[in-house]
Amino acid sequence: MLPLERLWHDQNRTPVLFISGIIILVIAVVDWWTKPYVSLGFLYLFPIMFAAAFLPRWFVALLGVVCAVLAEVFSSLDPSFVRLTFETLALAGCGLFVGELVRNRRLSLESQARLKALVETSPAAIVTVDERGFIELANRAAVDLMVPRGGDLIGDPIAAFLPELHHALRWEEAPQFRASMQCQGHRGNGETFTADVWFSTY
Repeated sequence: MLPLERLWHDQNRTPVLFISGIIILVIAVVDWWTKPYVSLGFLYLFPIMFAAAFLPRWFVALLGVVCAVLAEVFSSLDPSFVRLTFETLALAGCGLFVGELVRNRRLSLESQARLKALVETSPAAIVTVDERGFIELANRAAVDLMVPRGGDLIGDPIAAFLPELHHALRWEEAPQFRASMQCQGHRGNGETFTADVWFSTY
């Protein structure tokens, strides 16, 4: 997991929201203090993006409006409704965009976790093979069926256990299909077995 993703873990909700609030306050104070020299309104973008993952959408939009108003109030330029509108759209839009990205990422990770749990507890042997024909994922039932010499199937070529399946997949063509077949398999201890295989490629 990327370091930035760890920032948006649920257990970090309180510290992230607190720190984001402090950053907004600091930016406002510094912006007010440096008003005659430079505008720091664009810096509001960062605390909004950090907090967006933990806030409802309406609050993110409201926070964008508040920060845009602060940036406009402490600006050395003449008041402009058009500028205020664009600042609001920029701040709220970026916050909402980041919030959606984080929410979608959370849903994806949760789906992957549920799928992994389902695969691990399945009585059927399940393996995932990469485009080169090497096993990326295998559940306990697959290990028990194929009996790899090292005790782990990950990284082994599927051709070593199910050569007919390897040829049927035709890796160079990368077709997308679902099919089933019965083939002869080879265990790591030299034994052979007959397997009914259901497979799909994407």
